[in-house]
Amino acid sequence: MEWRLRLGVLLLLTLTSVAAWADPPKIGFVDLDRALRELPEAQAGAASLNKQVEAKQKEMEARRQQIDAFQKTLEKDFPHLTNAQRQEREAQLQGMILNLQQFQRQAQDTLNYQRNQILKSIQDRLVKVVSRIGRAGHYTVILNDKSVLYVNGAIDITPQVVAAMENKPATGKMNGGK
Repeated sequence: MEWRLRLGVLLLLTLTSVAAWADPPKIGFVDLDRALRELPEAQAGAASLNKQVEAKQKEMEARRQQIDAFQKTLEKDFPHLTNAQRQEREAQLQGMILNLQQFQRQAQDTLNYQRNQILKSIQDRLVKVVSRIGRAGHYTVILNDKSVLYVNGAIDITPQVVAAMENKPATGKMNGGK
């Protein structure tokens, strides 16, 4: 994404130096973090995720308490157990700990996936809205702190870049050849 910002700044500098423009370039900026904090759908998504986090934390705490109780019982009974019984209970304890760790990983993965889905949906919509505002407001470029969000098609030099790349010398001098 950083290359897009650099390209946007380079493009912006190029645009401001071109005297042939009928209208001066119009530049906009969008603070995406602020927009995400202020959007009701983002707030609702965050609230939903927070409820899920709380529920998962309660379940993890219940499992930790179960493990602690099992461990205390094991420590209390340890002197009275046979070697086979000790090994069996220690294996049970290790299994409980491993299950808790697996639950934690799965819960984190699930929450990350859901958070990413919510953000992707909102971000996709934001980009469409910014593009619509860019076209309607006759902006040349709209930036955020990380990338270019909208570029007026009239300043797109991609076809010239592609054409120049296709007409590169066939001698291979660019690749170190002679």
